[in-house]
Amino acid sequence: MERIPDSLPVLGRGRHRTPARGACFLEYTALLAGEAFTDAPRCVDAELAAVLRHANDVLSDADRPRLLPLLGRAIGLVAPGPATGRLQRRVAQDLAAAVGSPLSAEELRWVRAGAVDRLFWSLMFEPVPVSTSPAWVARLVERLDLLHGCFEAALAVPARSRV
Repeated sequence: MERIPDSLPVLGRGRHRTPARGACFLEYTALLAGEAFTDAPRCVDAELAAVLRHANDVLSDADRPRLLPLLGRAIGLVAPGPATGRLQRRVAQDLAAAVGSPLSAEELRWVRAGAVDRLFWSLMFEPVPVSTSPAWVARLVERLDLLHGCFEAALAVPARSRV
């Protein structure tokens, strides 16, 4: 287990060399999970990590603290080895169903491939694009919460039942 820093890092855009210089959402998650300081913690699914990494970096410094309620929630949202693809496909299906908008042919391919990151960002424009920055940030935080819920639900299903 890595040594926990003396003080908690401040969420910031991009990668950081040490917690003293801040941390992105995933670096913070790695610290909370007791992993090495990295933006690719083993305890988080790679597709979920990609979404969270992008969300962290797209938000302004003023809006990034809105991610704080989600810190720690991604820990353990990962399937072992061969189950990873099934998990990602299930999450993509559940996310698309929860948003409820008709999918384009490309989005359907992403669902079948388990390309959660691509699908997530495409669905940010559904059911209709939002017209203000505060509304977009609110939708982002709401969709991140929904995405975490999709991972939690998919992991709760016995392995034989997963898609």
